[in-house]
Amino acid sequence: MSSSNLFKLLLLAAIWGTSFMLMRIAAPVFGPMLTTFGRASLATLALLTYARARGVPLHWRRNWLPYLVIGVFNTALPFALFAWSALHIPSAYMATMNSLAPIFTALFGFLLLGEKLSPVRCLAFVLGLVGVAVLVGIGPAPADAMVIGGVLAAMGAAVSYGFAATFTRMRAGGISPIAIATGSQFAAALCLLPLALPAMPHALVAGTLPALLAVLVLGIVCTGIAYALFFQLIAAEGATKAITVTFLVPMTASLWAWLLLDEPVTWGTVAGIAIVLLATATALRAKPVMSIKGKATA
Repeated sequence: MSSSNLFKLLLLAAIWGTSFMLMRIAAPVFGPMLTTFGRASLATLALLTYARARGVPLHWRRNWLPYLVIGVFNTALPFALFAWSALHIPSAYMATMNSLAPIFTALFGFLLLGEKLSPVRCLAFVLGLVGVAVLVGIGPAPADAMVIGGVLAAMGAAVSYGFAATFTRMRAGGISPIAIATGSQFAAALCLLPLALPAMPHALVAGTLPALLAVLVLGIVCTGIAYALFFQLIAAEGATKAITVTFLVPMTASLWAWLLLDEPVTWGTVAGIAIVLLATATALRAKPVMSIKGKATA
């Protein structure tokens, strides 16, 4: 990887690492749905500006269904689940659950595309669950019902990401990635609007400047600008190298939360993150093989 792209990778990890901390600031004030709606709306504005500057056609009528499905499962649902989990679990826990997305992508490849689950990927799935159990069992947060609920919600977000990635392969292969990002964010914002409206009167009274700034950064920087950076990395270095940002986000999320929110980083945190990242690395390194019918599987 060139030095400029390595810098972009590290910058992207630093940006995405802050998103979990920012949700911990915004969600208790605005609520999960309004926080998520604000993030998706601001990201839509940022990405629309970027798409127009690059001259990327969006073809709304032709692509409305992929935009809607990807918007729900890659933005609205996982962002809302993470925002709710931010009320109950530390940033490091959320970032670690986020790292499970490639494992669930492989699982949906098996369920929806008929890809073979190799023993290596089955091992990755088991390792991922072990890492989650270690993190919850000996991490800094007490393993009460709300913490377990927060972890399950964050895992649900990773499951949603896995489905969205598989659906994108199935139905959106011919659409520009920038167009997918822009259209799906817009669709997500539309879907979230009726769910966010009930929280708006309370937000007008109880809103704080730090929470408002957190939503602004979440939408414009952590989603809009970060997506643009990610697509640049994919175009320049390929998806395999770009996805290595997955391994850096839990560390940057833990660092930001420790520095700015005083969240503890214990040996339990480190052990749980390490096992989950090992599972993700195992899933990503599994080589595709050819099935008897000549179809590429993994």
